Amino acid sequence: MRKAFLAGVALTSVLAAQPVAAADLDLRDNYANRRCHGGENTGEGLNVGVPGQEAKAILASQGRVKRSGKVLTLGKVRLKTKMVDGEGDDGAEYEYLGGWARSGLEVVFVLRYEDLAWRLIDPRGGQSTEMGGPPLASPSGKVIAAVGDDSLINEFNGVEIVDYRDGKFDTQAIDADYACDPVWLSDDVLQLKVLSPKYRDKNGELLAGELPPSAWRTTRVVRKNGGWTLVPLKP
Repeated sequence: MRKAFLAGVALTSVLAAQPVAAADLDLRDNYANRRCHGGENTGEGLNVGVPGQEAKAILASQGRVKRSGKVLTLGKVRLKTKMVDGEGDDGAEYEYLGGWARSGLEVVFVLRYEDLAWRLIDPRGGQSTEMGGPPLASPSGKVIAAVGDDSLINEFNGVEIVDYRDGKFDTQAIDADYACDPVWLSDDVLQLKVLSPKYRDKNGELLAGELPPSAWRTTRVVRKNGGWTLVPLKP
């Protein structure tokens, strides 16, 4: 009995000493403070720039991602931070956020002068692409979506869908007015909310006054004939 107990303690100690597998990146909370929820300062809802956050994400990557001073290394990709001083400056700051084990993709937040982006990176081959909003992975992790409501400094408004297959990023932009609340229902269906057309005049300008949460209606972006299509709102 004593031997069995000690063996159990030893096994528990070994398991406890092993690094915890990284959880897949989930940025859904970055969409909680958007126009469709009555939010105004949406930049405050972005999960970036939090002290200690990147260090935890790098630790959870179990060696896939490393930082040495200003240099962030993800496999074959090496990103060096150059402070952003002003307009016309080609500098950029990088923060590792996490990744998706299902697809092997990693996500780095990129901050430039009056601009920002989320860069998707495959550290195995070095391929990358950027999205204008917080990326959300489909159930397989190989289709990534981001939506925007023209509230961030990059003025992203609409939907971006990125398919990653055979080492290639295929990006499609979709017109969707003040898109909000994206949720993957499957690899082929993204549910979201868009602004009802009745809140714009015949010239496309927003009507005066605040937009209530009821101004947004639920619809879907679906994969169709090899591409992605926004299902029109019903009158």
